[in-house]
Amino acid sequence: MNTFRLLSLLLLPLAVSAAVPAGDFVESHDTTYNSLTVERRGNLVEMRARARGSEALESAIDLNDPLRLVVHYTRSLYGALFIQPQPKRVLMIGLGGAGFHRLFAASYPDSLLHTVELDAKVLELCERRMGFTPTAKTPVTIMDGRMFVKRNKEQWDWLILDAFRGGFVPPHLKTEEFYRECAARLTDRGVFVSNLHATSQLYFSDLKTIRAVFPQVVLFETLGRGNVIAVAVKYKDPIITDPAKWPTAEALTLPIHAGRLDLKEVRNELTLFPSDRMKTARVLTDDFAPVEFLDTLKANNTDAKK
Repeated sequence: MNTFRLLSLLLLPLAVSAAVPAGDFVESHDTTYNSLTVERRGNLVEMRARARGSEALESAIDLNDPLRLVVHYTRSLYGALFIQPQPKRVLMIGLGGAGFHRLFAASYPDSLLHTVELDAKVLELCERRMGFTPTAKTPVTIMDGRMFVKRNKEQWDWLILDAFRGGFVPPHLKTEEFYRECAARLTDRGVFVSNLHATSQLYFSDLKTIRAVFPQVVLFETLGRGNVIAVAVKYKDPIITDPAKWPTAEALTLPIHAGRLDLKEVRNELTLFPSDRMKTARVLTDDFAPVEFLDTLKANNTDAKK
């Protein structure tokens, strides 16, 4: 049996997990990789990561409607549907609280959504405190995302990069070399999807690095949230940058999306490249990836507040 498939199956619970315990709570956990806070207030449970003296929201779940996409950028991830509307096999790097996973699994029950998560504690909290139960269609592998991509030779229709540690992505998941490894794992019409923060100088290097690997890229900006979702492909034809050639939002919308996912709104998030700002940005490589340094500089190139 494939090593990765075996590890994933070992992580599956033997029975349906118990419901999240009743009552509000706040708890903190320090691991090798993260400093995490999980808090419940009423029907909402949040997972946050502490770094640089502040907390970044990683994920949130509405226990009254687990399919609702509470964190806005998770809705923008579905912009990938306009480019590849048949996500039969999806690899997601970064689990968080599995806020994206539940609606996806309900929308595409025959599809595989395989998640790679570095921190075993994240999976434990996701199951115990946020009510997520991995299944054969939503397995979770505990491993470094780049190592998984390098070793696992399977092909994916969507490959989603959403691996944050306290508000920033580990540098080895930001380089040209890694993106080339990701491109090699895509099907012929597969898409690479990356959650970017547009509030610092890192954003411009992010875009320049993605463009160095993928000949076509479109951007969806989660308005007012600081997130931009890059959707990129490894082919030059057909053209994906003309939205007039995309499937309509109506054609992609499923009954289960009602009140949870408005693909017309996602389509309207399409935004332009900041081409002028990218001219002076440097491509990030394994030998040059000052991710944390660039992420401390605001997008207007002034020092962030101490």
